Amino acid sequence: MEDKNIKKIKYKDETFALVFSKNIKAQGSRFLTPTKYPLQLGLLEHKERKFVPPHIHNDLHYEVNTTQEFLYIEKGKVDIVIFSREWKEIKKVTLTQGDFILFVNGGHSVDIHKESRILEIKQGPYPGDKKAKRYRK
Repeated sequence: MEDKNIKKIKYKDETFALVFSKNIKAQGSRFLTPTKYPLQLGLLEHKERKFVPPHIHNDLHYEVNTTQEFLYIEKGKVDIVIFSREWKEIKKVTLTQGDFILFVNGGHSVDIHKESRILEIKQGPYPGDKKAKRYRK
């Protein structure tokens, strides 16, 4: 089912990012990413008096060979440019308060236009910029 509040940014039949509008709805628990992604995004919207039973997550070992990154724009306005692995510009998107994006692969830049507060999530442990990132020259 297509959702106009989710935009797939693709290049050569490969997904590079998923952009989510602040208007997206869940009506309960809704996972927004394919189960094969190493970073799973879920959206939870429940009526009052919903109860999630106490639980513990099992120790599982995952093999992950890429870093996916999630940004939630709590406030502000940013332009994001998505790049292929060869630095070809694929798409530019503007995000504002309440929008969020998952970088699936490739590269990106972030240009902050208004004072912003952004929540970033990615896999850890983080080895530092020198090991984790490759910058365009």
